Amino acid sequence: MESSDKSGSKVAALTILFFQTNHGMPKGMGRMIEGGIKEHQNLERFIASSADIAPKDQIDLMARCWFSLTPGRTEAIQHEYVDARSGQTETVRITGSGEHGIATIHDQDLLIYAISQWIEAKRKGLEPSRRIHFTPYQFLAWMNREPGGGQYQRLKDALHRLKMTSIQTTIRSEQGKRSRKRIRQFSWISEWEITEEKGEIRGVEVVLAEWLFESIQDFHVLTLDKRYFDISGSVERWLYLYARKATGGPTGVWKETFKSLYQKSASQQAYKHYASTLRKLVKKNDLPGFRLEHVSSAQGKDMLLMERTEKRGVIEAKNPPAQEAQLVLIERSPLEEAWENVLELLRKQVGADQVKAWLERLQLGELVDGTLTYRANLKFVADWVETNFKHKMEAAWQSIGHPVTSVRIETKGRKSAA
Repeated sequence: MESSDKSGSKVAALTILFFQTNHGMPKGMGRMIEGGIKEHQNLERFIASSADIAPKDQIDLMARCWFSLTPGRTEAIQHEYVDARSGQTETVRITGSGEHGIATIHDQDLLIYAISQWIEAKRKGLEPSRRIHFTPYQFLAWMNREPGGGQYQRLKDALHRLKMTSIQTTIRSEQGKRSRKRIRQFSWISEWEITEEKGEIRGVEVVLAEWLFESIQDFHVLTLDKRYFDISGSVERWLYLYARKATGGPTGVWKETFKSLYQKSASQQAYKHYASTLRKLVKKNDLPGFRLEHVSSAQGKDMLLMERTEKRGVIEAKNPPAQEAQLVLIERSPLEEAWENVLELLRKQVGADQVKAWLERLQLGELVDGTLTYRANLKFVADWVETNFKHKMEAAWQSIGHPVTSVRIETKGRKSAA
C-alpha cells in the first residue's frame, strides 16, 4: 500500500497484521507454538516494508564486536569492560554451535534490516512486534543486491547461525533498580520459518530477541550510511560501525590505539596482522563518510584517527600534532543518542554550519511528560534558538518517532521563553 507525502514522493506504508494465537484467529492464519516459551505466544505478525528505509543499528552492537569476523568461528567472543559513565563492569560472552559457528558480521545485516523496519514503523506511529515477515527480494533489494547467485542459501545459513548463536550479557539487564548480577541469555533469533516453492524461498518469518527489540523502544540506535552494505571486508565493516558510534560527538573526530581497536573487534588474527590491515585501510581511505589517519601517541603507540567528513566544511591538515592521547569512550544515554539522530536531520534541513553554531552548543536536559528541556550558556543563544529553531527541533524529534512533543529552551537554570 502506498501513500504520498506533501512533497509528492511516495512512501511505502508499513502494515501490521494481528495474528492472535489463542482465540478469534482466522483459520490457517498462525498457530500456537508447541512447547513454546510463554513470551513467544500471542505475537503480532509484523510485515516488513519494501520502502527505502534508512539503515539503523543498535548502539551496544557498535561499541564492541558481537559477531565473528571470520566464518566458522567456534571460539567464544568475550568482552569485559568498565562503563565510563556508571563505573560498573559490563560483560559479554558469545558462543556458537560446532556445526554452524558464531553468527558473522555479514549475518548481522538481517538484524540491521529488522531494526530499521521497526524504527520506521514506530516513526509512523505503528507498534511492531518481534515476529517479522519479509521476502528475500525485499531484504536483498533493500541492500541493493541482486537475487540469485547463492543469495538464498546464504540467507538460510545466516538464519541457522543467528538462531544457534548464544549471547550472555549484563548490558541493559536492569529491571527496576539496576542489578549488576543479573545476566541475560538469548539468541539473536528465537525461531524462524521459511516458505519454499519450487526450490526458492518465497517468504521468511523470524522471531527476534526480546533484548534487541527492547532497545528500540527508547531509540537506542544510530543511522548508518546505505553504502555500509557495499563493504566486503569484515574488519572494515566493524571499523565503520565503531567509527559511526565513536565519532558521534560535536567534533566528529575520534582517536584510539590500534591495540584497543584490536581488543574491541574480538579478532582472531595475530595483532601484527590486524595492525597491518588497519594500515591498509588508512591507505585506501574509502570508508563511507569517514577519513582515516594513522597517528602516534605520546608514547609512540600506533593510533587511528577517525573523522566524520560530514561534520566539517573543509578537510583539515593531513598532519596533526604527533602527540595524540588515548580517549575514553563514554557510553551515552539513549536520549543523547537520539539527539544525535535529530542533529543529523537538522544538518540536512538548516545546514551543518547553523547546527554547529547554535544547536551543538545546547546542553541536553531532561525529558518530562513529553517536554524536552535544553540549556544554553548565554541568554541570546537561548533566545535565538527559541525564535529560529524550536519548531524545527520539535518536528525533527517527532519525525524519528520519539515521544518528544515539545521543546523548551532555558538559560542558567531559568526559562528564556515559554
